Amino acid sequence: MTGQDNEIVFECALDAPPEKVWRALTIPEYLARWLKPDQHIDLAVVTAEENKSLTYRWRESGQGAIVGAEDSVVTFELTPMHDGGTWFKLTHAPLALPVAANSNQRGPMMLAA
Repeated sequence: MTGQDNEIVFECALDAPPEKVWRALTIPEYLARWLKPDQHIDLAVVTAEENKSLTYRWRESGQGAIVGAEDSVVTFELTPMHDGGTWFKLTHAPLALPVAANSNQRGPMMLAA
């Protein structure tokens, strides 16, 4: 992992121009074939800069979804390469990380009885 400890980051070079990768990420039929999101995953566009970056909100829904699961965001960054290809970066991160009840992180003070 790179970046924040709570993020999953994947990077690679693709042998396609950013415009073609953009279409694969934004045309529903192409996205379904390429990303293959589960039918119980709701995707909604949060931000988009054509041929450069795209962020989806990712939420589990339906039967089998984790109760209380936080939404996450999936960001695709497309950078043109000198050979006509695309440097592709995918970052999947939670919107907020819940603090475990047994963690040592400082939280609200508890009053002793």
